[in-house]
Amino acid sequence: MRQPGLNLYHHFFNRAFRSTIIAALSFIALLVALPCQNAMAFEHFISRDGSTLLDGKKPFRFISVNIPNYFILEDRAGTHGGKWHRVTAFEQRDAARTVKHLGGQVFRSYTFAVEGGKNLSGKLAHIYAGKHGRIRYNEELFRDMDRGLAIAATEGVRVIIPLVDNWAWFGGFAEWAALSGAQDFWNDAKAKSDFKAFLSWLLHRKNTVTGVLYKDDPTIMAWELGNEIDKASPEWIHDMAAHLKDQDPNHLIIDGGHKHIPAISLQDKNIDIVTTHYTDQEFTAFAAQAKKAGKAYFYGEFNPSDKAGTSNIIQRTIDSSAAGCLAWSLRFRTEAGGFYYHSDFNGASDSLHYPGFSSTKPANEAAILQILKKGAFAIQGLSVPPEPAPETPTLLVIQSPTTISWQGSSGAISYDVQRRKGKDGVWQTIATDISDAVPVDHDGEIVSKPSLFSDHAAAGLWNYRIIAKNDSGASSPSNSVQVTVK
Repeated sequence: MRQPGLNLYHHFFNRAFRSTIIAALSFIALLVALPCQNAMAFEHFISRDGSTLLDGKKPFRFISVNIPNYFILEDRAGTHGGKWHRVTAFEQRDAARTVKHLGGQVFRSYTFAVEGGKNLSGKLAHIYAGKHGRIRYNEELFRDMDRGLAIAATEGVRVIIPLVDNWAWFGGFAEWAALSGAQDFWNDAKAKSDFKAFLSWLLHRKNTVTGVLYKDDPTIMAWELGNEIDKASPEWIHDMAAHLKDQDPNHLIIDGGHKHIPAISLQDKNIDIVTTHYTDQEFTAFAAQAKKAGKAYFYGEFNPSDKAGTSNIIQRTIDSSAAGCLAWSLRFRTEAGGFYYHSDFNGASDSLHYPGFSSTKPANEAAILQILKKGAFAIQGLSVPPEPAPETPTLLVIQSPTTISWQGSSGAISYDVQRRKGKDGVWQTIATDISDAVPVDHDGEIVSKPSLFSDHAAAGLWNYRIIAKNDSGASSPSNSVQVTVK
């Protein structure tokens, strides 16, 4: 049944939403916040001395998160609109800013979408088939990547970017092979040539926001050959790492391991960093193995669904020779209000949502995030700074007071809703401690609540605004939005 206010969500997710007032204001704010042309947000590229990563002359160690939706979205916002869609400036800013709040110096994105992937919709892929057997790149999606890198730089966090996937969700090596007309992505000459051509194109892409070539952008911490590519041949790993290093000596290269470290990764001079996923018992031994071979190591994905397990992994990371570890995974706020959700670990988690809420999974989410945050600063030799009061949220267009939503603030726990009668009335607080982290079940899928607050106002002209809150204080009031109740 179509619910009141869902036409507002349709408005935000159809292709015309960029012409709305909210989108225009968000774009103007983005232009003000982003670095100017050719400006560098980081003084150094991350480099390596044996098994130690360096930011200049300082050791670079990190505890942070994966953000798989940072460059394209697989999750649905609300109960209307598709699962597979483009990410917006507001959403990327909320994600990158959250990493900064967590003390993370870097986060890991997911791989590029390849036509044929299971989660894809239509032609919305980074890599797709063109005419006459050619492989094409989606300029609109790469402009979203440009903007995402610029936002990350503004927030002072770096990005690890994996290049191809083992799995078919976003489109992986099998889908790449199909575009090349090949059966064996790892060994077929045409598939390897096509992938090298993509890498060369990517390295020499000029960011349309900053004007910086990707190969010259220190916002990118490292290129990861792929996500969990245990099927890759040693020859493919060697060829692609050498190709990247030849054209981009600035950036580190990660091998893209899963459950083990391939011998080639420890031997090849072009591989700087090795990694594994979901090897809780062995990851410190892998770190020691990498150190012995003169390579850096980080724990690329782990399950943060319980406090004891998370605390154990964080402390062992700090005590080991590992450069860091990354939890799977963070979901951020949606353009239309609320958060994205994604069920993981057999339903034990619907992903992490900062600063943690009793309404979301995993259980004890706030405590788990505090463990991550404490570790993120501890691994840098720092104490946890006070959480700042939230920045000003943005109230969205109101078609009816029964369906009020807003774009929330990173670090906010709850919101107060205020209204006044007419243009000259006195602002009154009509609701306190309203959460924007309210997941609901929609045909077996966890999505954000269609509207965050419902007011049953009497007939007349009303103005609304909201205030974001956390334990450190309150934001200034949001923009006010006017609506007439008949």
